[in-house]
Amino acid sequence: MFFTKPVTAGLIGGGLVAGLALAALYFRLDPAQYPFPRCPVHWLTGLHCPGCGTQRALHALLHGEIEQAVSFNLLAALFAPVLLLGAVEEVRGRIGGIPRRSSVLYRAWFGWSVVAASILFTVLRNLPGPLGNWLAP
Repeated sequence: MFFTKPVTAGLIGGGLVAGLALAALYFRLDPAQYPFPRCPVHWLTGLHCPGCGTQRALHALLHGEIEQAVSFNLLAALFAPVLLLGAVEEVRGRIGGIPRRSSVLYRAWFGWSVVAASILFTVLRNLPGPLGNWLAP
């Protein structure tokens, strides 16, 4: 097992507080207006990586603006519920002692599907034409 000591409530609480603080930061500060880090891939190559626009999409999702989040990064908007499921599974597993490997998130087919979707998304958003323009942030 990865952890040799049992996880304490303080560690879980600290993780929750850190997550809430990060969510509050993204809720309050608009990444388009403040100097958040820019994408190094786009800066160096001019190409959009699968993560380009994710900060703005996260900000839009926290404000309930799903259509705007999709326009910034479709992949991030689609996978936001998967990340929430992963966080819930992690907390549930640590509290209840349930092995994380029982979750669908730990299946090989799911991991390979995420990799394939990310590669396909990256290729499509960098194509010239209407599809590439629609998927670009």
